[in-house]
Amino acid sequence: MTGFEGSFLGDASRIGDNAVMECGVCWWKYDPALGDEVWQIAPGTAFLALPDYWRCPNCDAPQTQFMLHTANSDSRPHETPPPGAVPEQVSTRREALRQAYLQAEQRMRDLPVYNAGLSVTVSDMHRCEQGLVAVVTTPWCMNLVLLPVDAATRRREGTSREVQFPSGSYSFTAAFLEGLGGLETCSLFSPMDDFAEQQVAEEVAASALSQLFDKAETDSQGKRPAAGQQAVSRREFLRGGRASTV
Repeated sequence: MTGFEGSFLGDASRIGDNAVMECGVCWWKYDPALGDEVWQIAPGTAFLALPDYWRCPNCDAPQTQFMLHTANSDSRPHETPPPGAVPEQVSTRREALRQAYLQAEQRMRDLPVYNAGLSVTVSDMHRCEQGLVAVVTTPWCMNLVLLPVDAATRRREGTSREVQFPSGSYSFTAAFLEGLGGLETCSLFSPMDDFAEQQVAEEVAASALSQLFDKAETDSQGKRPAAGQQAVSRREFLRGGRASTV
């Protein structure tokens, strides 16, 4: 970020590492001591050290809309926005994703891989540099799904690419769903025969999404897992364990 509005005539170099910044749109405050759970920003991260793709977690305003906050005696540190305060764009995309999979469900009901004891659900969405990521649970599969935040060049269906997350590199395949458009998916479970209850499936989905943003352990030489080596193990998840190499 090269500048911001409302303080020091836009001179970002005058923002200290401990400076509390306030969104000029919704007045949400970024406190470096607290970080930001919505964007998985660790406590102790200065405002100027935020990644370029970071935006206000409450209203989606860009970093340039933030102003230096003058601390008052009655000021309070910010809190993580409640679920209802997530930007409308995220809520809309999440529901569109669910509806698209519900439409696909109609074509899957008569197939042998269909587990009638499960239903279509979409986990909370997390923001990342590549877009919006969630875990979709269905009666026939559980996928990591990556959606672009806005209009983006659509990749050719069936093509794959490696996408880097804190826990490692994952292979995502381009796809298209009616009513939603382009998306990328990474298969976690298929079929879903091992899941007898919806609650268990949703707990596994939440665990998978959380582990996606856990930092990967390095080997004795300090190297991270190579692309494709960090994967989700079905047995480990069903036992409540961590993701492992399979």
